[in-house]
Amino acid sequence: MSRAFQTYPFVPQRHPAQIPELVGGADPRRHAVAIVGGGIVGLACALALARHGVRSVILEADDGVCVGSRAICISRRSLEILARLGALEPFLAKGLPWTGGRSFYRDTEVLRFSMPHDETQRLPPMINIQQYYVEQFLLEAAEKSGLVEVRWQSRVRGISLRSNDVHVSIDTPLGAYGLDADWLIGCDGARSSVREALGLKLQGTSYEGRYVIVDVALRSDRPTERLAWFDPPSNPGSTILMHRQPDDLWRIDYQLRDAEDAEAAVRPENVIPRVASHLRMIGERDDWAPIWISLYKANALTLESYRQGRVLLAGDAAHLVPIFGVRGANSAFEDADNLAWKLALVIKGVAGDELLETYSAERVYAARENLRQGMKSTEFMSPPSFGFELMRTAVLGLAVRHA
Repeated sequence: MSRAFQTYPFVPQRHPAQIPELVGGADPRRHAVAIVGGGIVGLACALALARHGVRSVILEADDGVCVGSRAICISRRSLEILARLGALEPFLAKGLPWTGGRSFYRDTEVLRFSMPHDETQRLPPMINIQQYYVEQFLLEAAEKSGLVEVRWQSRVRGISLRSNDVHVSIDTPLGAYGLDADWLIGCDGARSSVREALGLKLQGTSYEGRYVIVDVALRSDRPTERLAWFDPPSNPGSTILMHRQPDDLWRIDYQLRDAEDAEAAVRPENVIPRVASHLRMIGERDDWAPIWISLYKANALTLESYRQGRVLLAGDAAHLVPIFGVRGANSAFEDADNLAWKLALVIKGVAGDELLETYSAERVYAARENLRQGMKSTEFMSPPSFGFELMRTAVLGLAVRHA
């Protein structure tokens, strides 16, 4: 089955590489804070520091914001943080609010849930918005602050910790150079070069279950809610998640069976029939188009500490949280919110650097709780053993009897 791909309605700007005027192969300026990684957590850290009057430079290996929906569920807590950062309005204007969802076992509804929300709440419990919009809105707010410099196509190749600063070695298409900063924040994701340079290892559990993630263009009157199907007639033996996104896009995640080859599974000729089967099952029209296909494996991992001298780590560079439970990007916002004011006080000489130990202690504790909750969700969504699968089947069977 063939079906023409569409492009996203959002077209990100691509930025040229840039380097400062060098002296002896190095940036002559000494920076208060260098941030490695210009994704959600890096931009949020920079914006939060700017709100406290602290300048920073972001070193981003790519040439623009991300491609693909990626993290799409932004919580009320994250929206509150965005409000404090002065960046909330575009999120509310673009995002789709939702308050609950439904789960199905085969073709029977077995769960309908609602998150706390009433007229006294200024913000919804959750909005759906693609990660490229999240990054773009954060970038625009950071640029407006006048205290954030973003250097695109700047890949960090090494760091050296010294007693009073951090030296960063950077590669760009225009050449390599060095940069010195009083503090460095590693926000460069799951494959963090900062974490690798420090010789740090994430600890925890990596799951074998795999999910194909598909963004499709589809006009539908369905409400915005979290939808889940266990062993649906359209894809027996699989689990399917579905979320509405802005711009008449939908996110569909489905589980691969153990014997399926991952490389073959993400080929359009294998993805499109499964998506079509699911959409037919739920009564959607056939006028849809694929946009983006990706593969995901759940990890529940964290570092033991998020501080190494003058280097701090945040977001996926510090912890990897399963997508089930929508705690990944939201925990990144909370990392930035916790870290920025403390680092600002240290930089201004109001507090000693021991204050930064509380960032690590508090956020490691939060990460462990996020991992605990995420692992429970992951083990139900993708049972890692026959025992877990047997238990889930029993629970879902009881749910059908009492639906």
